[in-house]
Order: sequence, then structure tokens, then C-alpha cells
Amino acid sequence: MPGVRKPTRLKQHGLAIVFAEANHARIHGGLSLACAAAALGRPVRLFFQGEAVCALQVGRHWTGDRAYAASGLATLEAMLKQAFGLGIAVMACESGLHLCGLAPTNVIGGVETGGMVGFLADAREDELVIA
Repeated sequence: MPGVRKPTRLKQHGLAIVFAEANHARIHGGLSLACAAAALGRPVRLFFQGEAVCALQVGRHWTGDRAYAASGLATLEAMLKQAFGLGIAVMACESGLHLCGLAPTNVIGGVETGGMVGFLADAREDELVIA
């Protein structure tokens, strides 16, 4: 039919999210974005840099989680479990581990360690978001 455009199928790019600070609301928002994108079938990878690595510490409790849970929202721990369940790759910055005084054995299972250069090399075709 003249004048009617057929929808074009765009190549689906991956989503790479870098967490740059240990801020509860920003990490929660970034994890929400990551989980939503993965649930829609989009490949997602996360990089926790600097102090944000502290969010990956085993048994970490956030003050902000109480208010989120009281409002029916997931805690950061629950969001991270959901991310792993959706197949999202999670990497902790090796320098961030040192900054937070953590050994790789002190972060939640399934987290890889590496650096920004390696993360960006893997994510070169992905859209990049700083959370």
C-alpha cells in the first residue's frame, strides 16, 4: 500500500552498565534497567567500578533497602539475584576490590573480576550507560 512504511527491524545491541558509586538509588535504578532489558531478551553486562564494588559484598545490607522493601520494591540483594537468574554478566573492578578492602572470595558468587579495558573491549558493540 502506498504511503505505508513497513517497520524496520533494528539490530538489537547489548546494554553495558557501569556503576561508578556506592549509591543505593543509582544501583537500584541501574539494576532495574538491566533486569528489564534482559527480560526483553537483550544481552546485558554490568561493571561495578571503584566504591560501587562494595554493593557486591556477601551479606551487604543497605539502609535504603528497608524503605524500598516497605514500598514493595526489591532489595539490592534480590535485584542482583534476579540479574544472575536472567543471565546478566556481572564484573567487579579489581581496583575497586582493593579500594573496598575485599578479596574476590568476599563478593557474591558468579561475579567475575577484571578491569575497565577488558569490560569495554567485551562491550564494544553495546550501548553504554553510567549509573
